[in-house]
Amino acid sequence: MQSLNDIIENFHLYAICERCQRQRQLDIAKLIERLGKDTKLHTMRSKLRCRLCHTRSEDIRIVYVGGTGDRKAIFQYRR
Repeated sequence: MQSLNDIIENFHLYAICERCQRQRQLDIAKLIERLGKDTKLHTMRSKLRCRLCHTRSEDIRIVYVGGTGDRKAIFQYRR
């Protein structure tokens, strides 16, 4: 299972609310500060709650952005 520490260098992490279609990029460094670097992604899923509609969602997207460059990612959630 992947931990936050495993993805910080080359990935972006997005929380998705399937109910209202809100998507939010999560700050992995802040999550590490708050939860610890060894926190597994699957354990984070149950803690997610949409700030807009307050629905619990377990939908996390991990997007590879590579290890070099400006680390921009284009991501759009569609049903």
